[in-house]
Amino acid sequence: MLTGFEALGAASAVLQVISFATDVVVACKNAYDGATTSHDDLQRYAGQMSEAVGRVHSRCEQMSNANSRFASPKLQNIAKECKDAADRLEAELQCVTSMQAQGDILQSLRKTFTASRHRKKLQALQESLSKYQKVMEIELTSHLCSQSNAINYRQDECFGKLDTDIQFLINQLAQGMTDAKSLVKREHATTRNAITQEGARAEAAINLHTDSQVLELRTTAETKRKCETFLQSLKAPRMNQRYNDIMDSRDASFNQVFATCEDMKAMYHQSSNTSEVSEEPDESDDGGDPKDDDSSETTSNLSYMGYMEDIHRSWQSLNLWLQSKEKLFYIQGKPGSGKSTLVKFILSQDQTQELVHRWSPDAIIISYFFWKIGSEEQNSIKGLWCSLLYQRLQDQQQLVLNALKRFSNLSLHSEYYDWSIKDLEAVWGYLTDMDARSICIFIDGLDEIRNEDGFSKLCKLIQSLSGLPKVKLCMSTRPEAQIMRWLQTTNTVGILLEDLTRFDMHAFLRKRFRELLFNGQISLEFYDRLREQLVDKAQGVFLWLHLATRSIIEGIQNNDSENMLSIRLHELPGDLEKLYVDMWQRSNAESNVYQETARRFFHYVLETSEGNILLGPKWQISSILPLTVQIACADDPVTQKNLFTGTGTIEITEIMRMCDETKASIHARCAGMLEVQTPELDKGTSELLGSNKTAVTKALGRVVFIHRTAHDFLTDTEAGQSILGHEPLSAFLYQTRLLKGLICALIGLTSKWNLPWHSYAIIEQIANFARLWGIEGLQETTEMLDAIQPLFDKNLIRKDTRSWRTPRLFLTVLISHHEIFDDYVISCLENDVSPDLATNIMREGWSPEPYPKLRKRIFTTLMNLGADPHRYGILLSTHDPKPFIRKDTAFTNFLTFHFLLLQHSKLSLEKFYLELSYDTLEMAIQMAKTCQDPNAAVVLFAFFTRNGVMRLLETEWVSYELSQLKHKSLFVVYEINIQFLLLHLLAKVEENSAVNVSKVPEAQDVLTKFDSPSIKVRYFMRPRLADDGLKKDIAPRLKFERVVSRAASLSSIDVKRLFDVDLRNQCGDSCESFDVQTQSDVITQFVNDLETEEVDAEDMMIALVSENLGLSTYEEAGMIPSLESLRSPVRSDRPEWRLFPLSMRRLEVAAAAKEAMKGEE
Repeated sequence: MLTGFEALGAASAVLQVISFATDVVVACKNAYDGATTSHDDLQRYAGQMSEAVGRVHSRCEQMSNANSRFASPKLQNIAKECKDAADRLEAELQCVTSMQAQGDILQSLRKTFTASRHRKKLQALQESLSKYQKVMEIELTSHLCSQSNAINYRQDECFGKLDTDIQFLINQLAQGMTDAKSLVKREHATTRNAITQEGARAEAAINLHTDSQVLELRTTAETKRKCETFLQSLKAPRMNQRYNDIMDSRDASFNQVFATCEDMKAMYHQSSNTSEVSEEPDESDDGGDPKDDDSSETTSNLSYMGYMEDIHRSWQSLNLWLQSKEKLFYIQGKPGSGKSTLVKFILSQDQTQELVHRWSPDAIIISYFFWKIGSEEQNSIKGLWCSLLYQRLQDQQQLVLNALKRFSNLSLHSEYYDWSIKDLEAVWGYLTDMDARSICIFIDGLDEIRNEDGFSKLCKLIQSLSGLPKVKLCMSTRPEAQIMRWLQTTNTVGILLEDLTRFDMHAFLRKRFRELLFNGQISLEFYDRLREQLVDKAQGVFLWLHLATRSIIEGIQNNDSENMLSIRLHELPGDLEKLYVDMWQRSNAESNVYQETARRFFHYVLETSEGNILLGPKWQISSILPLTVQIACADDPVTQKNLFTGTGTIEITEIMRMCDETKASIHARCAGMLEVQTPELDKGTSELLGSNKTAVTKALGRVVFIHRTAHDFLTDTEAGQSILGHEPLSAFLYQTRLLKGLICALIGLTSKWNLPWHSYAIIEQIANFARLWGIEGLQETTEMLDAIQPLFDKNLIRKDTRSWRTPRLFLTVLISHHEIFDDYVISCLENDVSPDLATNIMREGWSPEPYPKLRKRIFTTLMNLGADPHRYGILLSTHDPKPFIRKDTAFTNFLTFHFLLLQHSKLSLEKFYLELSYDTLEMAIQMAKTCQDPNAAVVLFAFFTRNGVMRLLETEWVSYELSQLKHKSLFVVYEINIQFLLLHLLAKVEENSAVNVSKVPEAQDVLTKFDSPSIKVRYFMRPRLADDGLKKDIAPRLKFERVVSRAASLSSIDVKRLFDVDLRNQCGDSCESFDVQTQSDVITQFVNDLETEEVDAEDMMIALVSENLGLSTYEEAGMIPSLESLRSPVRSDRPEWRLFPLSMRRLEVAAAAKEAMKGEE
């Protein structure tokens, strides 16, 4: 067997040529596929490859000259062939450079057969490189250096004098790493930066101006993305729903709000001008002088003029408040009087902005609409804060950045549920000093705040807001005693809405009856009498007028005589509650069947669990429950049985028929108290649905109460309870039907229209049902889960918009969601699950997403089924950052998860220690006792705040954090062996609970085996000094320092200060006497004397992947993204393309090849 460092030096050089030649092949292929590779990048690739070829030549000579017995003919031949391949590649590179200099290479090559010829050459070269890799693997392991040889070489006194790349090759071989592909990657990672460092500096000096502009553009895009993420976290899913659901303010005719007294008189004449009403049905006809023959009517209505002046004065008080310095104003009104519609009208008018700007020229107007029967974000203090803060920060990028800078812990907030009220109040208070604009806030429905918060908390919030400078608030409310007392104590001015809407009601009726008058369906004289009686009877309640008018119009359309219509109007109760009773009796009095149908619909809406659905390739279609198709299926047991048992399907035409019949039945039977709201689809979604648009909109129509008063009538009054009746169906059966109806809708929409459905909504609905009904609902829950599992397996129900992404296993989703599903999961596992599947399920048992995690019962079942907790595999997460992904065993994942959990200062660990400690220890010991490699390690990343506090990162967020660094933060990469992770867990649990680790079965054997805990610093990036800012470092790629010293392990004292654990009780009082103030000081002092070399972020990550430290690449995982997602127009601004350009290009080539293969099938 050959020995000697010279042969290994030649082998290392050959590996470098293979590595850089592969880069060149990728760059050239990208160019021929139409991707743009800069001239400078191409030249750099050529230079790297040329340098590597030169090193092959010199080292082969050294090998031959040192000693003839060290010369390896096989290695010499491989070296020669690699140099020949490099020469051919250099010619290809020159061709690409020449073509790009002429313009669009793809457009040029399409005109000839050149592209095809060049691709064939590149393919042949790539195959040759692959062959050389395999030969090198055999040569290395069989002839050049065995693992034992490599271990001996590391002990040789000459080892430290070798070139860095040779040292790394020997280290890899000593660790048993013999796969040539991994060695190529490793060589690539450890040598590329050294080769190109000087060239990069020269290039940076030449291109200073251009690079600065590019950096500025990238920084701008990065900043925009950061701000958008922060804003989206404040935007609750249904933030604008209540506003959108309110009656269109144009239908209520609140035009007099901003009118002068003369304008109001003219509007009244217009609304009373019946001859004009009869002339044209066109709604644009709102003007015109009164006819002469209307003078008698005008005279008869002179009595209204004084009243009109009183109304004008009330509206004028609102106008004056908008432009004054007064802090508070209220709008009081009966239920259904149109308070919300009025607020919506005021917000939509330009006059409002004009008047507010008289108070303060830079003022903004923001609003919130409480809705008691809505979701938590629609009726709570937190929902109010999020909505107001979102509106305040919209289009205010600098304010967002200032807030993120001040509250760095908020940078990871991504959704509404990440926020606490305390944080929201803190950000609002901070903005008070930062935001110079004045704010006018409208809050609708003070009486509709949820009971859990209560009005007492709300009034304190309002007083707090109104006490701030440059803030004023207008509020609307029902006349509830507590609220009115508070308004009186604050001396707030306001208006009583039902006293002001008489003439708005006249205008409303004019619009509703215009077409009927024009068609001659009623006479002018009868219309005059009708509208006066309707307005008088409404008593200022717009909802009553709306419902009563609809009843009268239905009578007209049924050809009722004027006498019958008069009787109908006379019999309509003036009270809103009594009107609902009357409407019910008119609709269903003569049929028990009709009454039972309506009752079911009422119960379906009342019993629906809060929630919404998202579907479509990018979740662009959404609707709120209950859906029309859901209720249709809930009311059809035959359809449920067919779809649940798989014995039948549901066609699109059948779905449309069912939805049409359900909507018609709701309209006819529910006395106007329920309505179906059709979802609005944007242009892109409409184009996506194509001919299915009509069917989808019918299916996703939302069934709701027409007004809160209708809901309250049924639930809170004796008459309403009588209508609901003592149904033979219990709440359990209604909710069972509704949930099965939703699942039937899901099956139909996904299978027939291939519309993927977001998994959270359906799983959460089933989980809530199971928690509520317990054993009673267990059988139903099992049936529901069985019905949706095939859709999960087909990736039609998923959590991710990326259809190309490997889906999470169905049972894993259930495990991570809630323990309520544990019995179902165990029953599925015991039904012929393979050891491989059991291993995969266990590996994903502790993902970094919210609680809960894999429980002991399921863990034991998986172990009994042959799960291997030490087999490596890909670990999926919601935020897998391209091009790298986690690669763990169940054991390393378990330990890493608990390590991060215990280090995370934001989490309250009391529940963890009290409830999970013993089970956690038992699982840890059981996996540890079968571990064959206790020296295996994982990589963990950490950054340090400006206060010097260390924050460990989940791998999923590393790309994001790296993209934000810009050399301004201390960033460290640790290598932590599993011995440390296990001992840390045991120590922490024992420290914080009553559990005695030594009493856990087989713990002593494990503790004896795991006796060498270790944490090493592998890479780090120091923060730059203030005078060495980003502008001087125009190279866009982050630079790290790689530790090459052997003494990179942290001492017990450093471990104690960084991770708050003393595993061997070695620190004693020395920790207290050590003169270090912060955690960043610990690391800074530790790395000062280490020997390092500079590498960029991509080289670092590739090296970590090759060392089996819990990382892999998308390519190795077989998870190839779609070409569309990789070639987005803004890809150069995305962190992964800036940080890892070569890896992303390789991934792009793989994606193109995958899609090409699909096209050939």
